[in-house]
Amino acid sequence: MTKEEAREKGHVSISQEVVTAIAAIAASGVTGIFHREEGMKRYVETEVEGENVKVTVRATLIHGNSLYKVAKEIQTRVRTEVEQMTGLQVSGVNVDIQRLVTPEEQQLSKKEEE
Repeated sequence: MTKEEAREKGHVSISQEVVTAIAAIAASGVTGIFHREEGMKRYVETEVEGENVKVTVRATLIHGNSLYKVAKEIQTRVRTEVEQMTGLQVSGVNVDIQRLVTPEEQQLSKKEEE
């Protein structure tokens, strides 16, 4: 179906909140990212302008992983999932690494959640 045919059938809109949720779920699936109890959605911002999306992920990573590789994987996963699920074009995914935790801190956090 072309865009012209889609216009004739009606309008489809995807809220910014949904785009943010998709990006957060995608980012949280990356190995090396610290999983916070409250989830990733709080640490992801999206700007939707027309059919373009810009995403910023503020991440805490786990020491011992390549920060660069984890950040690139976050970018790839977020871009792929947002584009596949929404049909929108991702113009950029910025990854802001704000904190580094040790594997021990990660284990303590998991025990506190239980």
